[in-house]
Amino acid sequence: MSNSPQTYTISDFIEWNNKKQLRLDPDFQRGSVWTSSAKVFLIDTILNDLPMPQVYFRTKLDTARQTSIREVVDGQQRLRSILEFASGRLKLTGKAGRFKGKTYADLDPSDQERFLAYKITAVQLINASDADVLEVFARLNSYSVKVTPAELRHAEYSEPVKWAIYHTSRDWRVLWDEYKVVSIRDAVRLKNTSVTAEFFMILDVGFGDGGEPSITKYYKERREKPEEFFTPLRTKVDEIIGEIIEELSDDFDDTTFFDSPNFLIVFAAVAYLKGYISNRNIPDDLDVAAGSGVDWENARENLAAIAQAFDDEDDDAPYASFVAATKSTTHRLSSRKQRFKAVVEAIS
Repeated sequence: MSNSPQTYTISDFIEWNNKKQLRLDPDFQRGSVWTSSAKVFLIDTILNDLPMPQVYFRTKLDTARQTSIREVVDGQQRLRSILEFASGRLKLTGKAGRFKGKTYADLDPSDQERFLAYKITAVQLINASDADVLEVFARLNSYSVKVTPAELRHAEYSEPVKWAIYHTSRDWRVLWDEYKVVSIRDAVRLKNTSVTAEFFMILDVGFGDGGEPSITKYYKERREKPEEFFTPLRTKVDEIIGEIIEELSDDFDDTTFFDSPNFLIVFAAVAYLKGYISNRNIPDDLDVAAGSGVDWENARENLAAIAQAFDDEDDDAPYASFVAATKSTTHRLSSRKQRFKAVVEAIS
C-alpha cells in the first residue's frame, strides 16, 4: 500500500461526485449523521478560508478502463456537507454570520469562486486492500486527540450563548494571533472561547470562580436566552477589550497582563471601575468604589511595578503575593480576589 498526500479543490470533489468517481459510503463508514448546525459551521469555515482537517480515501485504479474510484476512509461527514451545500440543498443559518440565509446560488460570484477554489488536503491510499484500509480507519479513530471541554461545548450547544461567544472570539482574533493571550495552538482547539466565555460571565453573573466546569455551567444556565440577551454584553466586552488594547498593548503585551489568567483580571478590574459588574465576591477591603473610573496614566506606572515583581525573587517584595497567586490555581476565586484587588487599586 502506498499513500500520497495531495491538495485538491472543492471543485475537484464535485466533479468526481458528478462522474460517480467518489464513494462516500463504503462498508466501514457510517451514514450521514451530522446535524444542520455542524454542516453550517463547516461551510462557514470554508467561506472564511479557515483550515479543516485532511481527508483520507482509497484510490482504486482501473488500468484497463484508465479510470479511478475514490472511497472515503475518513472525512465522509465533511464531504457530504460540502456536496450538499454545492448542490443547493443546504441553506446557511445565522450561525454563518454574514452568509446567513444563503444557499450556494445566493452567494456573490467572488464567494462562489472562493468556495470552489478552497483547498482540501487528502491522503490517498493507492490500491490498498480492505485489511489495509480497515487498519488505517481504526488507527485514525483510536489515535484521535482527546477533545477539549471547549470543543465539547461547541459540539453540544447550538443556542445563541455559543454563537455570541464564538463570534466574539473570532472577531477579537488579534488577542490570540498577535498578543498570544491564548496561543494559536490552543485557539485552534477553541480554548480562546473559554477565555471569551469568562468575559461574558464576569459581566453577566459577576466576579467568581472560573475554569471549564464553571464555563460549562454558564452555557447550560444561559441555554434558553435569546440572541438579544447577549447583545449588550457583547457591546461591553468590545468596549473593554478595545480600551485595554489601546492603553496597554504597546508596553505590556509581553508581560503577565497579556497572559489569559491576568488578562481576565485586568478585564474584570476595568469592568468593575466602569460600574459594569456587581459587588458579588468583590474583596471586602477594596476601598475603590465601583464606577469610579480608570486612570490609565496611573495604571501604566503601577502595572509596570507589578510586572517587574515577576523578575524579583524576594518573597517580601511589593506584589510578591500577586506573583504567588498567579502561580497558584488561577481560576479559583481565592487567587482571583487577591490579584483583582491589586489591579483595581493599580489602575483606579
